[in-house]
Amino acid sequence: MYQNEDIKGASLPDKTLCLTFDDGPGGTDGAGAGPRTLEVAQYLHSQDIQATFFVVGKYAAELPEVLPKLAALGHLIGNHTYDHPHLSQYLSNGGDVVAEVARADGVIKKWTGSPVTYFRAPYGDVGFAPGTANPHPVTDALNANLSLSLSHVGPVLWDYDAADWQTWQEHGAAQTAADNYADAIGDDGRGIVLMHDCTSDMELARRGNRDLEMLRLLVPRLKQKGYEFVRLDDVPDIAALAQVEITVALKAANGLYVSPQDGGGGDVLVNGPDVGQWEPLVVEDVGVGKVALRTVTGHYLSAEGGGGGNIVATADTPGDFEAFDLISMGPYQVAFRSFKGDFPSPDNATSALVATAHHQDMNPDTVFMFEYITT
Repeated sequence: MYQNEDIKGASLPDKTLCLTFDDGPGGTDGAGAGPRTLEVAQYLHSQDIQATFFVVGKYAAELPEVLPKLAALGHLIGNHTYDHPHLSQYLSNGGDVVAEVARADGVIKKWTGSPVTYFRAPYGDVGFAPGTANPHPVTDALNANLSLSLSHVGPVLWDYDAADWQTWQEHGAAQTAADNYADAIGDDGRGIVLMHDCTSDMELARRGNRDLEMLRLLVPRLKQKGYEFVRLDDVPDIAALAQVEITVALKAANGLYVSPQDGGGGDVLVNGPDVGQWEPLVVEDVGVGKVALRTVTGHYLSAEGGGGGNIVATADTPGDFEAFDLISMGPYQVAFRSFKGDFPSPDNATSALVATAHHQDMNPDTVFMFEYITT
């Protein structure tokens, strides 16, 4: 789920760093300056350092051979959008931030190496503005898509940034950039370090990139000072966020909530006037685009016979009949499709939740609003 505050590395032990790289992948033929994502990854691997690469979808699509090699070297791959826009400005001008993240996911998801995908906004920009009418517009827009909320952790920021891109923009030397990072980190630091294996929006900085040379100077200096290195998913606070369960309540088009009777173990009705003890449902990712819904008693919603009849809350573990395709129908709106292809909806005569609407019968009654619940 996207947090309404920046995620940094304060929970790391002293003298522990997490190296992260934005804007790649990129490659350069021959010697000299230029982006060298794979060579950076290979050098770090040789130093027993697992880094995190926040990649831009369009560049990953152009270099499809790079991501599997990064993953094979033990590095973590994160989402840095598809086109690298300023997300708050992009959103305010009518841009689709959900599509920006989802398109990048389509390129990188196979190689992320984690049940969740870690997300960093370009420029760290999600427009947090405490005290305003809309204090967190970008994360709100992303959380309005349950699929993204379920499978992402972000926005990941950083603790140290010595602007390597600016050094390359000014035709600076690798030694200059290495000194800048060493000074910024100091002798007793800890946290997430921002670097760039490529540059998405400044061609001059991209062509002047010397991060590989810089790392060969910087890493030995940091090791000599006693620094250790971890991957992003080993940062304690970030690892904990990846384990947080997402709990929702589902409101049908008739204004009533899906309510497993007695909190689970039997019938499921659509008769809850508000969110009480029985209505919270934990959403579990059980496959590509599929979710299971767990009640407060630990039972799973199950389409009897795989669909075509009632939905009950009696299963102790999720199987085929408990796995539903999760279909986004708009902001905070979802539909679910059963094993046989039927869509759950309320039975207006009995208030039962039934899976009887086949794909050609999909209608407004099959669409549910979801609300996040804190339990």
